[in-house]
Amino acid sequence: MKVFFEQIKSDGLKIDTKFEFEYLDSHIVVENFTGDIYPIKKGYFLDGMVTFSVKSACDRCTEIVQKGFSERIQLEIVRDFSEDTEEEKELTEEDLSFYKITDDYIEIDDIIKEEVTLLKPMKWLCKEGCKGICPGCGADLNREKCSCTADFIDPRLEVLKKLKNK
Repeated sequence: MKVFFEQIKSDGLKIDTKFEFEYLDSHIVVENFTGDIYPIKKGYFLDGMVTFSVKSACDRCTEIVQKGFSERIQLEIVRDFSEDTEEEKELTEEDLSFYKITDDYIEIDDIIKEEVTLLKPMKWLCKEGCKGICPGCGADLNREKCSCTADFIDPRLEVLKKLKNK
């Protein structure tokens, strides 16, 4: 959804959008974003509620899980008129607190996509007590008992077992 700067009046502009997208191995559906964008001293302020769902594989057992979320998004948007896009420069903490827009419009869906991907939990589990997959035989420990006869030790950690025995 493109919002041109001239569309945003002093009393603000109502925003209502929904879409879906893929992010890494997750399917994300923004079921609804409803909010307002209005001008402030240095730029524009976006304030609204986003309701979204994420469908992705559990990080421990790979079972596909879908969960829903509802969060408030508030952020500042400023127009960046600088010409030096080739030169690298260190970002300050103030630079991280708002979005810089170089075009003549604001791509609302792109901003919401970025915010939603940041809101998605980093550790994606089917349930809190997920036991995962046995590294030796590959059994889903939530559904079946492991068929391994001995404790599986990652070969990279075998050295630590020798230290423990000393």
